Amino acid sequence: MDNYRVRIRTVRTSSGKYALQVVSKHQDKLTVHKHIGSYGTDDEKSILLLKAKAFIDSRDDIQHDLFEKQPLFSHLSDIKITQSQSLFLYRLLSRIYETLGLNIFTDKVVRDLIIARVYKPVSKRETIDILEDSFGKTYSLKTIYRHLKKAIDHGVKEKFQSALISFAKKGLNDSLHLVFYDVTTLAFDSHAKAGLKDFGYSKDHRFQDVQIVVGLVVNRDGFPLYFDVFNGKTFEGKTFITVVEKVKNILNNPNLVVVADAAMISHINIEELDKRHIGFIVGARLANLPSKLQIQISSNIQGSDLKTTIVKYLNHRLICQYLSSRAVKDRSDRDKQIEKAKNIILSPSRISSRFRFVKTMNGKYEVNDTLIEKSKLLEGIKGCLTNTDLDEAEVISRYHDLWRIEKAFRITKTDLEARPIFLRLDKTITCHLIIVFAELAIARYLEIKTNMSIKRILKIAGKILTHKVIVKKTGETGFIETTIEDLKLRGQLEKLRVLGH
Repeated sequence: MDNYRVRIRTVRTSSGKYALQVVSKHQDKLTVHKHIGSYGTDDEKSILLLKAKAFIDSRDDIQHDLFEKQPLFSHLSDIKITQSQSLFLYRLLSRIYETLGLNIFTDKVVRDLIIARVYKPVSKRETIDILEDSFGKTYSLKTIYRHLKKAIDHGVKEKFQSALISFAKKGLNDSLHLVFYDVTTLAFDSHAKAGLKDFGYSKDHRFQDVQIVVGLVVNRDGFPLYFDVFNGKTFEGKTFITVVEKVKNILNNPNLVVVADAAMISHINIEELDKRHIGFIVGARLANLPSKLQIQISSNIQGSDLKTTIVKYLNHRLICQYLSSRAVKDRSDRDKQIEKAKNIILSPSRISSRFRFVKTMNGKYEVNDTLIEKSKLLEGIKGCLTNTDLDEAEVISRYHDLWRIEKAFRITKTDLEARPIFLRLDKTITCHLIIVFAELAIARYLEIKTNMSIKRILKIAGKILTHKVIVKKTGETGFIETTIEDLKLRGQLEKLRVLGH
């Protein structure tokens, strides 16, 4: 290809912004060699100009404009850097926010709050500093709370859920015939019951604090679709029908199958699911089965690795499978519990319900040999109950996929630090969970697309800073982006750049 001279031009777009392009003109024919991007502010324009120049410099078939502007400075001593911000990360998260359709709710304050909390999950007061220092966005605490209240009143939860369900169908190619449900608890640094906050069974072992119960529905990728919040004393099994019914109506899917763990199973729940024609795959508490059924399952499997058996329970198929690796773990756990039981019997004052193999006989504590034998009978066996027509291998496989929702909760509680420590009102608690729900969607999408953890993604993207440079003598201003020389890191950043544009 012959060399040609290019120039950078700006074009007004239909949205009211400006597009920056690298173009050339030959014999009155205009050629666009690269569309660099669109901008709405001077800061965005400066960054795009840098990218345009980098594109021109990287091409051997391009001649630079003979009247090209001279560099802003010739020596480092001629300049000063007055600002360094994580604008690359902000643009990335903003673009993902739009890709997921969350911009259906057009409030930019809510958007920036969510982006800031993905970046650094801190209190709203601290988030104000993050927004200003890292992203150049200035809001008051009063403005934040005013916009959040307005968001709740204008149905932000329903709009976010609708957007994420739509994206899961189109963007993740999921028919949403299969969804996963589980609950977690979020504790407060408080002992005062009020509204949703109450004492209950804490999954975080914080029984001294009040809590709320949160139910979450995700798809096969662990991508969030729906959440609900319940009073802290609510038993998790009682949330199941309420949430599943809502999800079925939202998805408008007559063939819905819900996968959940053993805590959701009860005679009432099974009857209600059947009545509503909702398919289910739920874990079964084999220890609670009638002894006759336990003996039948154990006898059918006979300790054969990967062997399955099907029995009738609650008028449905109970599919059980034996794994030798699970048997080894069950045996090890049981031996430890037996040893604890023997030791604790010597100190009766310390005995509590935590010690599984301890029983009372004639006013004395002793090892529960009957329960030990029962445990041996079911060693290595896991069961799940279903009303679907799926074959047994598919049912077991789908039940094992429950780790996806466990991972979603782990991201929520650790990387996104969801626990609302100081919130008082039900409305502010719900609003906090909506923000975390949107954060989780952004985090999971990035993880799905990059095969990296959100923690790793933020660390990599955080290495790119946009520096504001001022020439001391002239006062001219420019922007310089961090240059990454490590080839592996540049490859990872390129993945993120593709997602962010």
